[in-house]
Amino acid sequence: MNEIRTHSGVTLEDVAKAAGVSRSQASRALRNDPGVREDTKAHILATALKLNYTPNLAAQTLASRQSRAIGIVVGDILNPFEALLARECDQALRQTGYFAMLAVDGNVSSVRAFVDQRIAGLVLIGTPEETDDIVSASKLLPTVYVGRDLKAEGVESVSSDDTLGARLATEYLLKLGHREIAHVSGGHGAGARRREAAYRETMREGGLQPIVAAGRYNVDAGSAAADTLMARKKRPTAIFAANDLIALGVISRLAWLGYRVPDDVAVIGFDDIPLAASEPISLTTVRQKVPDMVSAAIDTVMKRLDDPAAPIRNMVVAPELIVRRSSGTEL
Repeated sequence: MNEIRTHSGVTLEDVAKAAGVSRSQASRALRNDPGVREDTKAHILATALKLNYTPNLAAQTLASRQSRAIGIVVGDILNPFEALLARECDQALRQTGYFAMLAVDGNVSSVRAFVDQRIAGLVLIGTPEETDDIVSASKLLPTVYVGRDLKAEGVESVSSDDTLGARLATEYLLKLGHREIAHVSGGHGAGARRREAAYRETMREGGLQPIVAAGRYNVDAGSAAADTLMARKKRPTAIFAANDLIALGVISRLAWLGYRVPDDVAVIGFDDIPLAASEPISLTTVRQKVPDMVSAAIDTVMKRLDDPAAPIRNMVVAPELIVRRSSGTEL
């Protein structure tokens, strides 16, 4: 029989030999067969881990039967910011002795599937949208929601200060001399409502009328919003988009319509995805501090695993405005 080898070159036969058991017994233990005594199973699993034999989830469990997997559920993997958060979470988990199991375009069914696999904890990135679903997940597993500052009982969260970020963007455009400043909203996206509310409040504080175009966190929404805004009798001279994808859609459509950024219209985004800093785009944006958010999220899950009765924490990370060419200079 040909042995299946892992990336480390270790076979099941190697594990069995090192553990002093038969190959079949090692196989049964790694499948979590209830017919194997718990102390024997623990010994075999520990040996497999020591040899870096990890062909399946069973070989990644602790002797205590606690899973070493943390589920990461991503609301929209096509959103570069959410994908970046997921990647950073995966890398951070490797430093803890846990590993990530990823669900993309996640929803409630993804959460339930992870629960059924008896994973250790959950990191929810921008999903689910309904708070009740998040509360339900947190009652089953140590869970942290990344993206919204939730005030739901029993739910831990990590988010950027969306209110501060939107204020920074709007106030900067006001400082540059703009008065016709429009906002393209993010719909039900994580943090979108707070960003819109802060924009509206900042405009009113400046004695100005808010101009809001409905949107979602994608490029097409930005393109459609640009059409709507530039068709107005009094066109905006600046647009603050609820995220960078929307801003990219706005910039692309403005170019097609014959407007120059920033000479005709200044544009600011939110997130600071890697593409924002590229030379052709040079997007002024509100940077969400991914390393700080991820560190807080993983630390939250680890502390909840160590102490299920620990106080609930809702952490807010201050963002910063990154000024590039798309916002231009003073009028």
